[in-house]
Order: sequence, then structure tokens, then C-alpha cells
Amino acid sequence: MTVNDTNVFLSSLNKTCKRFAYYGEGNIINISLLKLVYKYACYAQTYSTLQRLDSIVSYLQRTDPDIVMQVTALTGYTDGLITTSSVLEGVDFTRPTVSGNTVTVTPETYTFATSEFLTDFADADGDLPNLITIKTLPANGTLAYNNVNITAPFTFTDGSLLVYTRNANTPYSTSFNFSVTDASCQVPMESLTTQIIVIVEELVPDIENESPVIGDRAQYAENRTVTVFSVADFTTKTIAPYFDPEANDLDAIRIDEISTANTGVFYYLGVPVIIGQVITNSEIASGAFYHEGPDSNSITTDTFEASVRDTGSMIWVQ
Repeated sequence: MTVNDTNVFLSSLNKTCKRFAYYGEGNIINISLLKLVYKYACYAQTYSTLQRLDSIVSYLQRTDPDIVMQVTALTGYTDGLITTSSVLEGVDFTRPTVSGNTVTVTPETYTFATSEFLTDFADADGDLPNLITIKTLPANGTLAYNNVNITAPFTFTDGSLLVYTRNANTPYSTSFNFSVTDASCQVPMESLTTQIIVIVEELVPDIENESPVIGDRAQYAENRTVTVFSVADFTTKTIAPYFDPEANDLDAIRIDEISTANTGVFYYLGVPVIIGQVITNSEIASGAFYHEGPDSNSITTDTFEASVRDTGSMIWVQ
């Protein structure tokens, strides 16, 4: 709204208030302008000073946040008549602009960043963004600031303390409106409202990774020979074969027991294995686990018991 060469008669506060009442709420812009001009007259004998402008415009914004004004300077005052002309120099009455944004929620909550409320922020006078105000709440889900659910309008500066929480496991979308106020030291101006769209993805329950199953293995070897174990000796050659419900590979074996009746020796990297020894899939594949038969002509049986685990569940099973 631009006002040029407008004469407003100001004789007393009482008369001005009566004028406000006459115009009624349907003309709130006119009433606000009269108040603005009247305050200028009250606080400045010469209109170059124009004191207390910030508190007046703050009042106007609280009264009607959607007013956008290009206010003109007061250049003359004669017998209670104020003449307005030429744009008020050095004072920003232009709203900043900002764009909306879209966020995706997965799995249950989403923590915002301040930058998500400042997309394409621009201010004609170069003022920085300051206050962010949530104007409306999302129809689905909740918004909490610093772990406390908010109500609209709600103003803040640190977006990282704002968290959205979904209210259903099924996918849906919702939205809420916000605005940004610039950091003008004269007249802080608020942007028009814009929107954050919240896309909530389906929440898939975690399915526990199951452990594998494996059978026994009988290995035959000659006396006085070295038998190197392979990964297949603990997977496909066992009875029953190694099986994992999620098809995860064998991760490692663990030596749980070594028979005291053994006449040969089981080795891991050249050292006799011990109870609790963990031997990985890659170490078995590289020949790190082997058995040396006894120096004997008789038939003997060397045994050990081991557990296995898969790469998914990482649970030891015998």
C-alpha cells in the first residue's frame, strides 16, 4: 500500500481514537496507518527523527500480520495537518522471501536443520534471517521443540531442536506452514507463510536375523600326514550341510572342546589350537587351520567340537 499526499487531521488522541472506532475492523489497514502517522506526530517535532518506529510496526504486525506497507515520509506539519510524500528513507518495509521445503521421515522421527527453513531466503536490504515461526501444525504426527510438543504459532531460532514424530506405520504425507522474520534492527519484517511438506515412509518392523544350523563332519586322513581344513569342511561337507535362513555366509568357527584322547594335533597358524580359539572364514580358506596325524600304524580318532556363526546374526551355534 502506498500513500501519497494524504492529509490526516490530528487534534487529540481522543478524536483519533474515535476515528479508529468509526472505520471499524473492516478497515484495519486504514486504522493502522492512522495510528502510525499519529505516533509520528506525538514523538517527533521534526519528522527527520521518526522515533519509536520499531515498536509501532511491531504493533501493526501483531494486529494484522498480512499488512505489507511502503510507508511514505512525513515532510510537513501545519495546524494539525500532516502531509505525506516521498518514500521513508533508510527503513525497510519489504518482507523477506523464503521457499518451502520437503523432508522424508524414516524410520520414526525426523530432526530438522535450521537451513531447511531458510531455503532461498532473500531480503531486499540484506538483513539476515532471525526468527522462524511455525504458523500451523501438521494434520498427522507431532512437532516437538526441545522434547516438548508445541502449539501454533511457535517461534524459535534453532531448527535442530525441532523434531517431527510420525503417528502411523503406514506411509502418508502431511505438511505445516511457517514464516521467517528478518533481523532488521529498525523494523523486523516477516515473510509470507510457506510450507514444509513431510513425506512419511512405511515403517517396516525389524525382523530378527536368525542364526545358521550345521551338522557334524567326519574327516579321514592317513597317519603321519597333514590335513588342511577348507571352508567346505564346515559348510557343504557337513551332515547336515551349513544352512542360514538369510543366506549369510559362514563368518568363523570357535573351538569349544578338544578331546584329551587325541593322538594327533590340531594347529592354528602353526600353534596347537586352544579352547575358545576363533578361526575366521578367510583364515580357514588360507590354510591356517590344519591337523597333523600321529606317528602310529594303528587306527585312531582325533576329535574336536566347534561352534559356527554367520555374517548376519553373529550368533554362535554348535
